[in-house]
Amino acid sequence: MDTPSLQQLLDDIKAAIAAGNKIGAIKLYRDATGAGLAEAKEAIELIAAGKPPPSGAAATPPADAMQGVSALLAAGRKIEAIRVYRTATGVGLKEAKDAVDALEVEINPGAVVARDAAMQRFRRLVVAAFVVVAILVALAFLLTRA
Repeated sequence: MDTPSLQQLLDDIKAAIAAGNKIGAIKLYRDATGAGLAEAKEAIELIAAGKPPPSGAAATPPADAMQGVSALLAAGRKIEAIRVYRTATGVGLKEAKDAVDALEVEINPGAVVARDAAMQRFRRLVVAAFVVVAILVALAFLLTRA
């Protein structure tokens, strides 16, 4: 499938706006650019006003923001790192989480593997606890019926 040209995308967005389908126009913009919801809404408002949309260069975070994100990851404060990344780039939550996850793998791949292994052990423990509780409930039920 061919990707539409920039002019075709702009024409499609303008047609959606003209038809009163602002949400559809925002979706088109987000699908084509990977922009977050707020950024896409702002771009659609600019297009509707006859102005050009912002360039995609704003999605590149400044170096100091990336150092802050890296420091937060190193301190184990991933949620705050995602928030800082979103603030610096203006991208949506999913895009920011994906970017921070990728950065985390780059910074310390061993920690990611260890965290995943710990989660797997925790899941096994929860399942084992559930099985034990189920057996105890079944035994209690059988003993009360006897």
